[in-house]
Order: sequence, then structure tokens, then C-alpha cells
Amino acid sequence: MKKLIEILLDDIYIQSFIIGLILVVFLSKLSRRTKLNELPLVYYRFPIIGHTWSFLTDCDKLILESREKYGETFSLYVFGQIMAIVRKETTHEVFRKDQDFSFREGFSNQIPTHLIFRYANLAEKNEKIVREFVAGKLTHLISRIQKKYYQSYRSLHWVIHNPRNTLADIIAIPVANIVVGEECYNNEDILETFNNLTSSILKLLRIPPILSFIHPWLHEQFITIPLRFGWNPISKHKKVILNRINPVIEKRLYDKKRLGDAWVAPLDALQCYLNDPEVTPDLDPNNVNYDYIADAICRIIFSAMATTSNGASRVLYDLVKRKQHFWQELYQEAQEINKQCNGNELTIDDIARMIKLDSFVKESLRFITPILGLPHKCISKSCYTFANGYQIPSGRIASINFRDTDNDEELQGQNPTEFSAYHHLERNSPATKLERNFLSFGGGKLACPGRTFAVNQIKIFIHKILLKYDVRTNNEEIEPKRRYFGPFPLPVNVDLVFENRKEIVN
Repeated sequence: MKKLIEILLDDIYIQSFIIGLILVVFLSKLSRRTKLNELPLVYYRFPIIGHTWSFLTDCDKLILESREKYGETFSLYVFGQIMAIVRKETTHEVFRKDQDFSFREGFSNQIPTHLIFRYANLAEKNEKIVREFVAGKLTHLISRIQKKYYQSYRSLHWVIHNPRNTLADIIAIPVANIVVGEECYNNEDILETFNNLTSSILKLLRIPPILSFIHPWLHEQFITIPLRFGWNPISKHKKVILNRINPVIEKRLYDKKRLGDAWVAPLDALQCYLNDPEVTPDLDPNNVNYDYIADAICRIIFSAMATTSNGASRVLYDLVKRKQHFWQELYQEAQEINKQCNGNELTIDDIARMIKLDSFVKESLRFITPILGLPHKCISKSCYTFANGYQIPSGRIASINFRDTDNDEELQGQNPTEFSAYHHLERNSPATKLERNFLSFGGGKLACPGRTFAVNQIKIFIHKILLKYDVRTNNEEIEPKRRYFGPFPLPVNVDLVFENRKEIVN
């Protein structure tokens, strides 16, 4: 076999055929553009490679120069695919027209979530649970969140060399409590699953889509081969979850049967799944769809943990970096609110009064958005026509130009590239509000349903840090150059020193 391959590679005719085949595929892709009034395709120098190298090495420059030459919307040729880049009005068309654009299908092009999570309706079910339970009952959950944060603060010792990982450990505790419940959230293996599941899935992004240069279908098939043969990045995490929730579910169903109407249902996402008659058709533990519940919990972890932990670490980083300008002012706000509630647990109204911190959080979240993101796949029957007259064929990915929105003076005001902590306070614009100038939580009907939970968690966490610690960095220089891989910002990690305040406010 090896000898046959060597003969084929040495044959000039075979080589010419292969090169010709690749060129035919490449040209056939471009020839399809002539049938529609498509977005202008940005000029590129090298066939087949297109804009791929510039996209990976200096995406910011590529997008800026393309915007200046081609206007608000344009197309790039990256990894063998034409990608539509949209901004401003076209961005909100994509968000609003959920019957024509699908974020789920667009994201599945990057990570095959439809194969990782076995049940097709999980996303819709989880969105409903997050909207009705987590966000809807946030007033009742605030107390639990605070108690779990108090429990986790012992992780903050003198020097933290990897703050991002440590903060993820801390965030995992209250999130696990609200998802799987009091009975099993505090097990070490459960907390590890909450902390590591997302990174296990995102490892699939490390596989470069080289085969997409020939055709995207080839990369899709290649990346899903392990999944089709039984391997799954969440398998070990599902096993941990099943092992922990099985006895909890059995006990809950037994207690409900025994106590009847006197039984008080726990307040957590696990119970929301058990309340679904399709998951638990009766009170018999033998008939519970345990696999469905474990899959659903894995999906909710994947959606929740990255946003909250990355957001919290970025806010703390920005606060320490700009300490001389904002720390004391935010500390005074925290003291005033703590005094108003007599040092007791915060209520939802107390958190709402953290208006300066809220604005600071929103500005930090604005600064961690990628250059491009939220890929939406066009799912119209043949094509979609934007209000500006340009058309996008069915199957094409439309990516949101975050950089253009974040740096637009018309949307952001003067000096949009500078960090303005109270910019949103002046506009009376809370961090959870969906606006045209703030895309961190998406937009339209499918905007992040857990944004209220995430923002309030971050505010509680930072509020307690302000009251309890004085945080500084070991280095005088805490402004490393922001680095990107393609459109995605790489995490910033600097050593942080946590010192107890001389007079700790409870």
C-alpha cells in the first residue's frame, strides 16, 4: 500500500489531476456568487488560501481595512468558505430574522453540538428553564448564591498565579448548587465537571479545518469521525453527573410519593427536569430518563460557566488594572450598600443599587468581545435579501462584526476605544439591557436568557471582593499587549495578590 501511494505521488499526471481537482472545486465555489447580488468579496492575493492567513494573524487589521474599502457589509474567503461579515443594521436584521438565520446551526458548523448532545430539543428546554427558573426566581436564589460565595472565598489565598482558573473554581460552586441541588453540588468531582466540561468541548476547535480548503464537508466529516464511533468529550462528565444525581433523584421521588402534597420540592434545575412528565412519566425511579437529564445538565454547564467565569475574571482584571482610578469609588459604593443592609445578605434591590459597579461590569464585558463572533447560518430556502439590497445564499455563515460596533462613535460616543467605566451609567443602561451598541449577550429572541443571572453573580462576587480584600498585582506593569488567535482574544493571566483589609466589612 505504501509503495502504491509513493508511485501515485511520483506520477506527474496524478499530481496534475489532484491540483486540477482542487482548482475546479475552488472555482466552482466562486462561480456560484454570480447568481445573486451578494456582499462584495474582499480582494485577496492568493487563490485557495484567500484571507485565511490574515484572518488568523491580524484579523483586526483585515476587518478594518475591508470595512474602509468595501463598506458596512462584505465577504471574506477563509478556510475554503465564503463568510459574510455584517454590522450595525444588518447585524440586527440577522438577530431579528430567526426564521432566516440560526445561531445554533452556525455554531454547530464550528463545534458539532448536535452530535455531542444526543437530544435535539435540549437547547429549547434549557432556555425555558433558565428563563423561567434561574432568571424568574432570581430573587429567591440570591441568598444561596451569596452563601456559596462565602464558602468559596477560602480559595483566595495570598498570591494567585492563575486567577482565571481560581475564579472559575469559585464560580462553579454557586452554579453547581443551583443546577444539581444542595444534596450533591459540593462533591469534588461535580465541581471539577462544572469547571472543566466547557474546555473539554472547546478542544475540538484545536483541530484546524485544513480539509475545508478542498470542501467544508470534508472537515465536518473528519471532525465528527470520533463522535460517530462512540467517543464524546462529555462522556466522563456525564458519568460523574449520573453517579451523583441517581441517588438524589431516587430519594426525591420516594419522598414525593410518601409525603404527597406535604412534600416541598427543592429549588434547582434538577427538579425542573424531574417535573417534566416526559422525563419522569410516573414516580417510579426505574422509568426516569436519567441519560436525558445528564445530557441537559451538561448542556446548561456548557452555556453558563464560560460566560460567567470569563466575565468575572475580566471585571476583576480591569478593576485591578485601573485601580487608582476606580477602586476607591467602587469600594465606597459597596460600603454604602453594605451599611444600608446592615451587613446582612444582599437582596435583589441591594444589587440593583450597585449602579457604578453595574456600569463597570458592562464596560468590561464590552471589552472582552471577539473581533468577530456569533456565527449565524442562513437557513432561508434559497437566499435572504437584506434591507440594503445585498443577498446571502442559504447555507452561508454570517458573522457579527463586534469590533466595528464597539469602536463606532455614533453608537458608543466619543473615544470608543478607551475604557469608560461609567459610560453606561450616564446613559441609564444596565448591563443586562440588550442594545444596538452592546452585543455581548447577542440580540433578538435568542439573546442569552441567563444574562441577568450572570451579571448579578459577577456583581455579588466583585462586591464582596471590594469589601473583604485589597487586590493588587505583583507586577508594576499590568497592561500586557492584547493578543488574539484569529478573531478571538486570548485570556490574560497575571499574578494577583489578595490581602485582607485591616477592617473587614462583613
